[in-house]
Amino acid sequence: MSTSSWQLRPTVQATRIDGGLHLRSWDTSLTLDGAPQLWRLWQLLTRRLASGRTTADLRDLSPRPPVALALYRLADLLREHDLLVRVPEHWAGTGHAHAPADACGPAPVPPAAVATWLASVATDPAASWTGIGRESVTVTGTGPAATAAIEALTAAGARVRRAATRIDAPRDAGRVTLAASDGRAVVTGASATVGYVTPVGPGRQLRAQSGLIAERLGLDGAATAPGDPVSVVAGACAAHRLLGALAELTDPTTPTALVVRSDPLRATAHPWPPGVRSPAVDAPDRRDDAVHAGLPTSLTDPELGVLPPVELDDLPQLPVGLARCRVGSVPGPAGGTLVTGHGPDTSTARLHATLAAVELLSVSTGGAAVLACGVDRSHAEGVLLRRLARRSVASAGVTSGEAVPPSAFDAPAARRWWRTLTRRLGVPATVHVRRLAPGAQLAVVGGPDTTDPDGWMELGWAIEATAHDAVAFAALTAVATVRWRAHRPGPPYSHGPCGASPRVSRSASPMPDGSEREAALRRSLRTLVGAPAEPIVVTPPAPLAAALRTVGLVVLRAGDDR
Repeated sequence: MSTSSWQLRPTVQATRIDGGLHLRSWDTSLTLDGAPQLWRLWQLLTRRLASGRTTADLRDLSPRPPVALALYRLADLLREHDLLVRVPEHWAGTGHAHAPADACGPAPVPPAAVATWLASVATDPAASWTGIGRESVTVTGTGPAATAAIEALTAAGARVRRAATRIDAPRDAGRVTLAASDGRAVVTGASATVGYVTPVGPGRQLRAQSGLIAERLGLDGAATAPGDPVSVVAGACAAHRLLGALAELTDPTTPTALVVRSDPLRATAHPWPPGVRSPAVDAPDRRDDAVHAGLPTSLTDPELGVLPPVELDDLPQLPVGLARCRVGSVPGPAGGTLVTGHGPDTSTARLHATLAAVELLSVSTGGAAVLACGVDRSHAEGVLLRRLARRSVASAGVTSGEAVPPSAFDAPAARRWWRTLTRRLGVPATVHVRRLAPGAQLAVVGGPDTTDPDGWMELGWAIEATAHDAVAFAALTAVATVRWRAHRPGPPYSHGPCGASPRVSRSASPMPDGSEREAALRRSLRTLVGAPAEPIVVTPPAPLAAALRTVGLVVLRAGDDR
C-alpha cells in the first residue's frame, strides 16, 4: 500500500511583513501577524516539508516540544487554507511522458510538469491523475491547432488517437474536436488572426455551438500555416480545458468561450450563452438569479454578443436603476434607436434594457402585433397579456378609475415608491386604480405635463392581481420616467419589471412577490382580451434567433394582429 505525504503547493509564495508574513497561492491567501518569529518558523517549516511529511510526522517536526507545537499549528493553518496538499510517495519523480499505446490506465507517476500542475491546483492530485489516464482522447481535425492539441495531450500523459476529418461545411475545415471516451469534448478553430475554444460539454451540442462562435468571429475554415501562433494557442488551450475537466479541476473561466487574438497574442474569456444557460431557465416556477443577471453580458459581449452594449454611463442609479441600449446600424454615439430599461437596482435595469432591444429587433418579424420578450415563456406571456389588456382599455382614458384608497399604500413596496415619487422627487402625482377583471387591477400614475402647464401626462402604469401590487409597479415606472426625463427629454422605448419578472438581484427585493397570484392573473387577462391559449413564438432575425434559443429568451405575440 503506497503512502502519502503533505507538501506545500508549488504555487505558494511568501512575503515577510512587519511582525509576520503573508502567504498566497493561485486562489487563496493568508496573512499571519503578531509574532516576529513567524518568518523564522516559516523558513523552518518549508525545509521540513520539502521532502514531504506524513500526518503523524507533522506533530514531530522539531526535537524541541515548543517549536514542534508551533510548527504543527502553522502547518495546520496551511492545511485549513488549502496551502498544503497530500500527494503519493515519489509524486515529484520523473514519470513516463505518456502511457504505452496499449495501456488501459495512466502511468504510475505523472510527468514532472503535470505533477507540479496537479499539486498546485487539484484537491486530490492522485485522483486527478487517475482521471486523466482513465479516458482516451480522440482528436478530429487537421492543421496546427490539431497538432498543438495532440502534443499538449501527449505531454500531459493522456492517451491520444487521431481520427479522420469529416467536412460537411466550409467552416468545418478549420474545426478541431477533442473528444474524451466518456462523452465530454471541447472544440477549437482558428484562422491567422482569431481563434476560439468552446467550454467543455457534450460533443453533439458543441458542434452546433462551435458553428455559432465561428460565425460570430467571421471564421471561414481557411487553412492556416504550420506553427501559426493563434492556432497553436487555441489548440493548446483546448487541450488544457479538456485535461482540467478529466482531472475534475474547477475551471475559473467557465462558463465561457476563449477567444484568441493575434495582435497582441492573447486568449480572453467571454460569456458564451450555452454556458450560462441553466435548467432553471426552462422551469417557469423557478428563477436562477445568476443566469438572469448574466444575460445582458452574454448577449452584448463585444466578441460573441449579438446586441449593442447596454450602457450605464452617466445615468443616475438612485433611487431607481436605469440602463440604455442603442439599437441600429447607424454609426456614432447618436445613431440608432434608443431603448431603456429600469428596475429597483442596476442589474434589473440592465436586464430589461436587453429585453427592450430584443423586442425592437423583433418588430420586423412580428408585424403590427403586440410583442413581448421574457427570460422564459412564462415571463414573456405575462408581459404580453398585460400589454394587450392595457391597450384594450386605453380608449377609456388613462385617468379613468377610482381614487386609490389609503389601504393601497399600506403595502411596503407601494408606500416606498409612492413616497419616493411624491416626497423625494417632489412630483405632485396622482394615481387611479381600475378593476379590469376578477383578480386584475390597473393602476395609472400621472403628473403635470412638462410641456403644457395645464396638461396631465401618464408617468407609469401596471396591471397586477392586487391594487397595492399595481400601485407599486406603476409608481416604480413613474419614478424611472421622471429620472429619465430629468436626464434626457423625450420618452424612449422602455421595458420594466412587473409581477411576472424574475428576481435578478440576490439581495432582498423592494418589489412585491406576486408569483402565487400570477397564474390566476394571466387567466383573467386572457379572458379579458380574448387572447388565444397559446401565443405565437416570434423568430427574430439571425443570428439573434440562435442566441435567444441558447439562453432561453422567448419573444411572443398574440395569435392575430391585435
